[in-house]
Amino acid sequence: AKSVPVNQLLKKDVESLNFQCSIAEICHGGLVSYADSPVEGTGMSAHKVVSVQVDPGTLRILPYAKKTAMVMGNLRDQFTGKVSPYCARSILNNLIHEAAEKHNIAFNVGAEIEFCLIHASTGQPVDNSLFGNTTTLNEQEGFISVLYEQCQQQFLPVELIHAESAGGQLEVVLEYSQNPVDMCDYIVLTKETILAVSHQFGFKALFLPKFDMQKAGNGLHVHLSIRDATTGNSLFCEGTSLTAKGSAFVEGILQHLPAITGLSLPTVNSHRRIGKGCWTGSVVGWAVEDKEVAIRVCSNLRTKQLDHMECKLLDSTANPYLAVGAMLNSGLSGIIQEVALRPSLHQEGSLVAHLGGPPAPLPSTLNEALDALEADSLLSKFFLGDKLSRAYLAVRRHEMERSSTMTVEDEVKEALL
Repeated sequence: AKSVPVNQLLKKDVESLNFQCSIAEICHGGLVSYADSPVEGTGMSAHKVVSVQVDPGTLRILPYAKKTAMVMGNLRDQFTGKVSPYCARSILNNLIHEAAEKHNIAFNVGAEIEFCLIHASTGQPVDNSLFGNTTTLNEQEGFISVLYEQCQQQFLPVELIHAESAGGQLEVVLEYSQNPVDMCDYIVLTKETILAVSHQFGFKALFLPKFDMQKAGNGLHVHLSIRDATTGNSLFCEGTSLTAKGSAFVEGILQHLPAITGLSLPTVNSHRRIGKGCWTGSVVGWAVEDKEVAIRVCSNLRTKQLDHMECKLLDSTANPYLAVGAMLNSGLSGIIQEVALRPSLHQEGSLVAHLGGPPAPLPSTLNEALDALEADSLLSKFFLGDKLSRAYLAVRRHEMERSSTMTVEDEVKEALL
């Protein structure tokens, strides 16, 4: 992020909001998350610069920094004006336009952001409550109220805030958006607001996926469905059954799910949260309303009809534009190829019905997930593109090597710095 004084903007015409800021391109694809340190093998260097083309519809005054406004933007080559191959927001936006224009498919996306409130002075949770308690809701009423008010002031579509399964753990539920780029923007802005309000109350917000091996951890769950890009009608289901397109969408995601985790679960710590009994799923499969499977097909509480799917294999260490985009791209591929949906994990005999054997396990380590991503041409070559794929894999593998000797306690300590 960079800050431009308002008086500088007022000296120029409206179009000059674009290209006010520039930054070395390597900062968007070649640096590790824990240091200002370029990684070898990314194919990037510090000689190339990108500029920011703003998206004026995202302009918001920040209620936690009232003299500041924030606007999202896309990365452009400084000289040619072409979209940078390292711009995750543009990659997702291009996917949305291609799906609508070539296939008449549009996407709906919702999100659930989990985090823990930690006393900044002690490093301990604000309480020791368990799932679905009222302790955190009652004792942190002031924090929750201010958080909601500040989200409202930024037009962030908060549907629900509720207590989760660990001490001081909360979940912010964001309503469905018909524009996945908007939803990813909302995720970024909501997390920024959570961090700022936490600071106001003397807390730190911990988004680390696995902070205690006895707790489920923090996820960033996404809810997805599809609709007709022209009429807006749902294409995901008809009553209590998935449509052919809805089935193909789910199967497309399942076929690429191991590779998707290379983007959606991109740290060593991420994979500590995955496994049997962790509320995330441990094998590649789906079922209706089962919170212990990788892909949960969900019913509408009011209509009782199936209307979307949920995936919990995503957390706040991921780039949401890439992780959500990978899921949507995989689902779209399934629709284009008209693939048949494998049997539900609840269907009798389903463990051996698909491809002659039991369902494949999800990657259990980051190394397995990154190998799966690299081998998946749909995602590594056609979605990410060769340049971003190379840089992304190099950076994540470098981070993996460093993190491989860290304990959960080490990770928590670093996350709270």
